[in-house]
Amino acid sequence: MPLFHIERRIPGIQDFPKEQVDEIVSNSEVTLVAMRSEGKNIRRVNSIKIDDAVFCVYEADSAELVTEHGKRSHMPTDVISEVCGMVQHDTSKK
Repeated sequence: MPLFHIERRIPGIQDFPKEQVDEIVSNSEVTLVAMRSEGKNIRRVNSIKIDDAVFCVYEADSAELVTEHGKRSHMPTDVISEVCGMVQHDTSKK
């Protein structure tokens, strides 16, 4: 299944209290569960918060599903990029 990198600009998120971030995450997950119950192949792999943005990696059949998730969960999808490959490295052994 293709991987997509999503940039979500959320001004001030670095200062949101944990409860507010938890609510955003919960809303996103509820939407993902609903979409999967409709037979849509989409899941969040991970997310990280940096400054005024959240960067996510999703597995999905298409970028359109990622956009649909954003609209349904009222989350911005400022940039969606299909991942073309992964780079794995471990420098701890040198």
